This record gives sequence, structure tokens and C-alpha cells, in this order.
Amino acid sequence: MLYGGSVNSKNAKDILSAPYVDGVLIGGASLDVKEFTKICNLKI
Repeated sequence: MLYGGSVNSKNAKDILSAPYVDGVLIGGASLDVKEFTKICNLKI
């Protein structure tokens, strides 16, 4: 399942660690390159 709610660097790791969540759809956070990079670099 893909999670499409409000995803940012502060909550992405918790969301991706949830059972049955296979990925996230990054919306507003993708407009800020630093925020987007933080999410992409998470070690899950």
C-alpha cells in the first residue's frame, strides 16, 4: 500500500515502518529540495 497523506522528513520513517505500507507519495515536501532529500536518504 502507498501512503498518500502528509509526508515529511519528521514522520516518513514512522509511516514507512508501519505494517503493510510499501511506500509514500511525497507531495508538498517535494517542493523543498532539502526536505525531499532528507526523506530520500532515510534508512528504513
